[in-house]
Amino acid sequence: MLRSADMAYVKINVNDDEIGSAIQTLASRFGKLHIVDVCDDTKSDIKRQKTWKQTISELSHMERKLEGYADLMEKYGVKLPAMHYTNPKDFEPIGTIPGQNRNMLEECRQYFSGKGGIDERDLDNHTRVISELNQTISILKEKLEVYRFAKEFAENNGYDTGGAGYQTEPLPPSRRGDIELGSAEEKKNIRAGFKIIWGTVPTYMKVQFKRMIARISRLTAIPYFCSEEIKVIDKASGQEVSKTAFYVVTIGKIIRKNFPRLAQYMNINLMEVSENPEELQKIIEATLTDIKEKKIVLRNTQSALRRTLRKFSSLSIRNSGTFSPVVMWQAALKQEKAILAAKTKCRWGKSFVEIAGWIPKADSHSLIELIEGELGARANVELMEDAPGSGGPPTYFPTNSFTGQFQSIVDTYGIPGYKEVNPGLFTIVTFPFLFGVMYGDIGHGLFIALFGFYLVINGPKHEELAKKKQLGEMLTMMHGARFVLFFMGCFGFYCGTIYNDLFSVPVNLFGSRWDGKGFWIGGKKGDVGGGAPYPYGVDPTWYGAKNQLQFMNSLKMKLSVILGVTQMIFGISLGSLNHMYERDYVGLFLEWIPRMAFMICTFGYMIGIIIYKWTIDWDNTTRAPPNLIQTMIKMFLSPGVVDADSELYPHQASVQLYLILIALVSVPIMLFAKPLITHYTSRARSHSEKADEKLTEMDQVVGENTGLISAGRGGGYGSIDDSQEDLPSHNEDNGEHAEHGFGDMMIHQGIHTIEFVLGCVSNTASYLRLWALSLAHAELSEVFWSKLVVGFGLEGGVGPVGMVFGFGAWFCATFAVLLCMDTMECVLHALRLHWVEFQNKFYRADGYKFVAIDFTSTAFLTGEA
Repeated sequence: MLRSADMAYVKINVNDDEIGSAIQTLASRFGKLHIVDVCDDTKSDIKRQKTWKQTISELSHMERKLEGYADLMEKYGVKLPAMHYTNPKDFEPIGTIPGQNRNMLEECRQYFSGKGGIDERDLDNHTRVISELNQTISILKEKLEVYRFAKEFAENNGYDTGGAGYQTEPLPPSRRGDIELGSAEEKKNIRAGFKIIWGTVPTYMKVQFKRMIARISRLTAIPYFCSEEIKVIDKASGQEVSKTAFYVVTIGKIIRKNFPRLAQYMNINLMEVSENPEELQKIIEATLTDIKEKKIVLRNTQSALRRTLRKFSSLSIRNSGTFSPVVMWQAALKQEKAILAAKTKCRWGKSFVEIAGWIPKADSHSLIELIEGELGARANVELMEDAPGSGGPPTYFPTNSFTGQFQSIVDTYGIPGYKEVNPGLFTIVTFPFLFGVMYGDIGHGLFIALFGFYLVINGPKHEELAKKKQLGEMLTMMHGARFVLFFMGCFGFYCGTIYNDLFSVPVNLFGSRWDGKGFWIGGKKGDVGGGAPYPYGVDPTWYGAKNQLQFMNSLKMKLSVILGVTQMIFGISLGSLNHMYERDYVGLFLEWIPRMAFMICTFGYMIGIIIYKWTIDWDNTTRAPPNLIQTMIKMFLSPGVVDADSELYPHQASVQLYLILIALVSVPIMLFAKPLITHYTSRARSHSEKADEKLTEMDQVVGENTGLISAGRGGGYGSIDDSQEDLPSHNEDNGEHAEHGFGDMMIHQGIHTIEFVLGCVSNTASYLRLWALSLAHAELSEVFWSKLVVGFGLEGGVGPVGMVFGFGAWFCATFAVLLCMDTMECVLHALRLHWVEFQNKFYRADGYKFVAIDFTSTAFLTGEA
């Protein structure tokens, strides 16, 4: 995985009537050909491609239909004999394979109608009728609910309703007390002023419906809702939704004028309500009868559809009855689409077709043997090292289910160039390790490791479910990162042992080296006596001490800087492998070495003095430990000057002065050396080529004057004057081009130099996120444990009941915040550190991925290719 596999360019010339079979053979028996577009784009090619693209569109439409039939089978409980296939040879439905100039759509229809008397129009008819019946029943159920609500309203209020959905009635009794009625004529006029509107509204929009009614009616309308809900099929989405019956009491024409538009916007159905309870009862009974009849028709139609679907499932490709025709034809149509897409990239001659592409060089003999064995004299293979007139080879890393998951982390950022050093090999360790540094907890890391281990153990089972498309979206994503999750949990557990942190509780495995008063066991502070430091990780006595936060901050901050600078230096070191492989010795000596010198002399020196300071027992010295931040600041602001009381080691001032000088000198070398040498080298090469051209032209002129070469032939100039006139302009163009190229090189190199120098500072600061995330995780864990388990459960004074509730609350908070949210946060920050801080030190990511046409790959079988 360090570099891409060696690739070879291959040309395969095939008889034009065998091209479909050849592509089918290559995809199902070889599966390692990255096809390159070599089409000449002539008029006949464009016409041919247009036809094929139209066919691909029709095949996709038929494939979607088959997927719909498979969904119907799953919905109605009709099982397929097999939901996926593992060998493309098993799919020869009518004795031939895809790709041989056949009408696959017509064959698909004829296969079902000829073998089982099945017509796709029957399925379409049944599904359409069922959909219409479901909609009709839903509308009737809504009407029934409104009629019942209106009947109850009329009986309770003692007056009848108006027609056409609007009722000329007074307000309900609860509001009548607000109105003073006079004579009978006045009562009649007031009663005529109130209107009632009936309908149903989606339950989740009840609150919004109230607000809209108040706005458009200017508080002159009051909605009332039924207490019961009904489940109906939504006409727009086809999904089941809950609806509630309502009536709106209003005055005037404003609400009646705007209500139809509001109903259309909020998916509200308005109903016409009868005038009296007796008639409403008759309508309710008729509606119930209508619903019952429609349900009978629906059941009969569903039974007919189920019988038709069983015909699909009862058919099989072979006598063994292993494969369903739906699955088989999905595979056949998918293969035919891939074959037609490959044809559009071929070069078509009069009788032969050229297929060109890249293959792994190690598999070249397998390809030759396959072509000779399957096609014989009807095809020939030509292997080449480089592709004529095209880009470089694609990048191909032979990966498995383990390494592929880590390689995908790198590929998400960018594909490595051909033969460029691949960060994916090192990501296997560095990515989960940086996650563990931020996550570090024994308990939480163990949970993630166990979950990852469960996914790893059940990997084959989940693979089968994924091929059948029966694996949930979330579990599919987790399955694709099962090894990453397992390693993340293991490194989180490991870093938790370093921090000695188990759900914010320390583990005293080896016995603390401090007593309760903060003294070394075996002697007072400063006199260890026979004692020794805690053998592994952090001494548990630090947890709960007054200076716990100060100590852990100092420790984790310095660890973050050390790990970050070390990873960046390692990234710069990997850049040397690229220079040496490409034989770019100018870049190696004048770009890579100055970069390494700058990094080591500045931030490398910083982590050196951090480690050196840790090795000194300051309790046994007469000096106070120096502040390293002030030491680094003074190193740049006052080079060559170190105060006696802050000196860390002898001759520190001289050493720091030399390091500053080396770092300062390395910057102009990075900026100017490579562009200048490249420029002068290219100019020398250009002058040499011009001298060779002049000699050639002089020989040609002499030959013309002596009659050995006729004027205007052999590619020479017509006369000496012509050659002398053309040469200056040629030189002038080259000069302008050279100046322009040198300017571009200087700008390019300047950008990279500034980016590197500033990046060394910003990237080092960026690695402090390791400290920040680790601190946040530890503090959250401590808060959850101390407040919920200890504070509420143990010390809450409510006994075992409080302990049960406190532990439950702690587990829920830990799972939601630390095991879910914080895990995702640490993953995102680990990705950032790899993509930006680590990979930009050496990784160009200017390649393109090797994508082979392979009918046996998991991506093709599951429809992801």
